[in-house]
Order: sequence, then structure tokens, then C-alpha cells
Amino acid sequence: MFTKVALASILAALPLATATPDVTAKALPSEDCSSYPGYDAASNTAGPWTIQLVDSDNAAIEGFSDTSTYSISFDPSTDTKPSLRWGRITFPTRNDIAKNPLKCDAGVLKGYMPTDLTAAGAPTSYEWVPMVLSPYPYDAALMWKIDGDAPQIYEHYVGDDKQDGVFLGGADSATSWGLKYYGADSGSSGQDYYYARLLGANSADPSTGAPLGANETTAFIKITA
Repeated sequence: MFTKVALASILAALPLATATPDVTAKALPSEDCSSYPGYDAASNTAGPWTIQLVDSDNAAIEGFSDTSTYSISFDPSTDTKPSLRWGRITFPTRNDIAKNPLKCDAGVLKGYMPTDLTAAGAPTSYEWVPMVLSPYPYDAALMWKIDGDAPQIYEHYVGDDKQDGVFLGGADSATSWGLKYYGADSGSSGQDYYYARLLGANSADPSTGAPLGANETTAFIKITA
């Protein structure tokens, strides 16, 4: 395992892309799936597709697509096996591993995600489950198996120029996301990852007031059509 000094050196050496640009985000209708790429009117669905990081401050993960991590619940005094408490969308440190597809179903953004764990702790029981934003504005990850607000979708404009694609965000036209590196843990299937949180209203650290954490960079999340 890397020491903290070694990890800090790696993070400092990461190449930086052009800073996430200033954009005007315009909300798209989300009552049905017609604003999503690949819309099928007959079934009122769109997708499946993945999502990817674009216009990232960190060039090393530009264009990377989504994976996931999960929280494990296990009480050896009462449980016969571990269970999956909740999960969240993350992004890998290498882009050649399996991704988690998402889709729109009758206006609801869903992900094909594990909903339980085997006795050995491996993810299982994959289902299309609704994706929501964590209810904590300073830690608003894209999650499942919790209560939260539905994410919103947007178009981006730089001046009068519409940018290609559809972008994920939250209320109040927030579409920037903070990305922070974490080493592999028991809920990440042995993979290092970048945790993603929405940078919206009241997303600053509640203790320090800092808009970003140490070594946290920014990016947009775009639906990959």
C-alpha cells in the first residue's frame, strides 16, 4: 500500500487538463425520457448507456466512465451473511474495467446495480434501481438504496454555443462535480476509485467552508450516447 507521502507525490504529479469551463446550464424536461439520448417513445425508455467525466481538471481521468462502490452491513451476532446497505456511483483509476450501465425508465434515472452480497461479500442480485442524490448537500453522491432527490439533466452552453451532450446535475442548475481519490476498500471490489459529489448550493465543507477538499478536482458528468 502506498504511504501518504507517496500518494501525495502521485496526486501532485497528475497532469492537469484545462480547468472546467464556465457554462450556462439549461434544464431539460425530465417528466419522461424524451430528453435523454436514445429515447424510445413506444416504451418511454432511453438507454442503456454509461456516464463519463468530461472537461475534468484532472487529465488522467478525462473521459472515464462510471463504476460503483457499496457499503457493507454485517453483525456477526445476528447476521448469517453480509448485506449491501447502499451503493454510490464512482469513477475508476483505470478505464478498462467493467462499467455500470444506466438508463431512463418513464422519467426515472436507473442503474443496473447490485442490491445484495453473497456470503463471501461479493456483489449480487443486480437490478435496475432508481438513482438519487444523497440528501446531504456537502456530500451529494449519486446513489441507490437510499432516500434522496432525483438527479436533473441539462444542456450546456458556452456563450451562445450549445455544447454536445446531456449532463447530470441537481437543482439550481448545478452540474459541476468534485472528484476525490480513494484507495481500494472492502466495498470497491479491490479497485482504487474517485468518489464523485455534486457541487451545488451548500456543498462546501461544513467545518471549514472550503468549496473543495484537499486534492479534490472538478469535472462534468455527461451521458455517453
